[in-house]
Amino acid sequence: MPPVSEAEREQYQREIALGWSRFFEPKVTTCPWCGFGDLTRRLRTTDILQGKPGIFYLDRCKTCDHIFQNPRLNLDGLEFYYRDFYDGFGREFIDSVFSSQGWLYEGRAKVVDGFFGPEGPKNWLDIGTGYGHFADYARQFLPNTTFDGLDMGSSLLEGKARGWLDTIYPGQVDDHVEAIRNKYDVISMHHYLEHVRDPRHDLDIVADVLRDGAFLSIEVPDAASWLSRICGRWWAPWYQPQHQHLLPLPNLLAALKERGLTPVRVQHGEAHISGELTCAYIFFLANLAPHPDSPWLPERTPAQRKFHERLWKIAPKAFPALYRADFQYLGPLVAKLGGSNAYRVLAQRDVRSD
Repeated sequence: MPPVSEAEREQYQREIALGWSRFFEPKVTTCPWCGFGDLTRRLRTTDILQGKPGIFYLDRCKTCDHIFQNPRLNLDGLEFYYRDFYDGFGREFIDSVFSSQGWLYEGRAKVVDGFFGPEGPKNWLDIGTGYGHFADYARQFLPNTTFDGLDMGSSLLEGKARGWLDTIYPGQVDDHVEAIRNKYDVISMHHYLEHVRDPRHDLDIVADVLRDGAFLSIEVPDAASWLSRICGRWWAPWYQPQHQHLLPLPNLLAALKERGLTPVRVQHGEAHISGELTCAYIFFLANLAPHPDSPWLPERTPAQRKFHERLWKIAPKAFPALYRADFQYLGPLVAKLGGSNAYRVLAQRDVRSD
């Protein structure tokens, strides 16, 4: 982890002293997806990875099965909880996680197989690309494709510097509507829609900017997975407080069709992200003994630092066994019985009548 300045620590402590309840909007009583009011509590949890203060709730709509954060973080809250996760203090950790997922990027790249000639798509825009790990890996399978990226974080600049992204669009998709209109053969949103405040708004924009016949590839967590109940609050795709919405597959398919996008490929088992047990174990350890230099924590005592050091020296010895259990046993079980923790949809833009 990079060193933390005293100024950074003092800033966090000042913000926390004002109370974390100010980071939330008022709780709602109706579903943001279908508008009905038959809601039930699905999850109560904390920030189990970073250890920032706060209690987070996910509600499920009994009418349409949409799951959403309630109360929802406001813009100040999003800034507070995202800060030092993908960059800054948490940069090295998250970069290493993304770098280890080549097997996952392969499936995302090959989702367009059969829809283009041997040259593949001419260009591809990855929204929410982060550093551009997907683009870097996808070039192995699509060497003739230009990969561009859009993201809010400073990681986008690093991805450009590494040569992983050709053209970058810093900020939100709203900021670049005209620049990306009718430009791309494929636009992807890999684990992006669950992060945004209004998924339908982003779908509206992409449906508008895609040229006729172009493709949209979406991958999101699937809370219908039986693994979400087995792992409880330690289930990785809950990912609180970042995930604002968890969309059931029927809801997304209907939303795509409403916007002139025809689903042409739906992948469930192929989109499963193995590593449930390993992630749950890491989350438990991080919750039990967060990094002592985390600037949002009170100054750690010598005893707490010693506990963290000993725990993270001994506990990782279980990683190889958990990894084997995830990839050799649990993954194949999911493939056989269903219950993937994610799904992937490829949709094609209909030809406009006007």
